[in-house]
Amino acid sequence: MLSGAGLSQLGNNTLETADAERKIAADSEIISILSDEVMTLTYRTEALTLTAQRSKPADQFAVQITFADGRKPRQCLASPDLGGLLTSLSTFTAKGQIQVPQFDAEFPRMLGTLEIRDRIDTAPPPAMVFRTTADKMAVALSYDGHAAEVGTSIDEFAKLEGGCETLAQR
Repeated sequence: MLSGAGLSQLGNNTLETADAERKIAADSEIISILSDEVMTLTYRTEALTLTAQRSKPADQFAVQITFADGRKPRQCLASPDLGGLLTSLSTFTAKGQIQVPQFDAEFPRMLGTLEIRDRIDTAPPPAMVFRTTADKMAVALSYDGHAAEVGTSIDEFAKLEGGCETLAQR
């Protein structure tokens, strides 16, 4: 299992081949961060940047969304589980490993990058890169020089992209 603090570098669209002998088994947790310990989550797409942060574990999140097209930024408060998304965005289970050279070809549509910081005050882990298939039926994650299809639904990313309209406490 890989953890947020134990993973080395990746984060741009380029995968480096690190430890080519390590295999990702189906149904294994490849990234797992305790959701109550997540302090900052940043999701970036071509259209927006969403940052959710809180000052203490298990507290509500202050969310800010900025838009690439110049729309006014949005701000809101979200629940401690980030509108029901935090568990699914802090733990990723592999459906199967993808060979690094096939990552872009098998998952041609970029979803975005996700950075998560927990309350351990160390250098933040690099961003996770998420892509989807042309038909948007599967999601893959690249991180630490490896890639895997994950069980996370594309709907989770759509909800993040919905910003305050989908995450705000009502």
